[in-house]
Amino acid sequence: MGARAGANFFQKLIDYSPAAKDQDFIEVIMHSNSMIPDRTRAIAYDECSPLNELIRSVKMLNACEVDLIVLTCNTAYFYYRDFIYHSDAPILNPAHLLRQFVEENDFRSIGLLGTTGTMNSRIFCNELEAINRRVVRLSKWEQENIFMRSVYMENGLKSSVISEEAIDLMYQAANLLISRGADLIVGGCSEVSIALQPDLLPLPYIDTMDLMAKTSVRVCYGHQSTTHKPLLYHGLQTN
Repeated sequence: MGARAGANFFQKLIDYSPAAKDQDFIEVIMHSNSMIPDRTRAIAYDECSPLNELIRSVKMLNACEVDLIVLTCNTAYFYYRDFIYHSDAPILNPAHLLRQFVEENDFRSIGLLGTTGTMNSRIFCNELEAINRRVVRLSKWEQENIFMRSVYMENGLKSSVISEEAIDLMYQAANLLISRGADLIVGGCSEVSIALQPDLLPLPYIDTMDLMAKTSVRVCYGHQSTTHKPLLYHGLQTN
């Protein structure tokens, strides 16, 4: 969800793994489910729900007896209370991971880039505001005509071939948040890190896919427990 986001996450798992040979890498089963309806259109415009396909993916992974599940679409976490009960394995929670990162590094004003579905669902905003952080957002016009255009335009960030215009638009979105006082830029959509290079930004940048990839590596190599409640959705657990 989508194909490029899944491939990008898989590459991060490889990059962050301490493997010395093929047999040291994490065993990974990836379901690139192209049948899942667009999550943002479902949330923002009340179009076809992705829930049934999300549940189908979870059940497929259950059958493979996986130890940990990661969704490489932040917007899909809007539905977690509906699909979590179908999972036999823990599911990483990007909103809780971001909250922990912000607290540990004492950022105060968070510039959040995400799809309209992610922003409307408030999955990140609620966590950040709960710890008294200011969330800096794009205006409604900027959200649709700069950020969403970057992602969904022809040759946008969801495409197999990405245009320079799509990348430039994402930098415009980030710079708007910087101009409004953000002290951290957060990529709250899987496609953001495809466009933005942290060393080209004047502020610290964190990508939620990075947080989930690093946590996945720690868990799978036994350096972090899957029962750590702030990090995971697990079975009937809801917080």
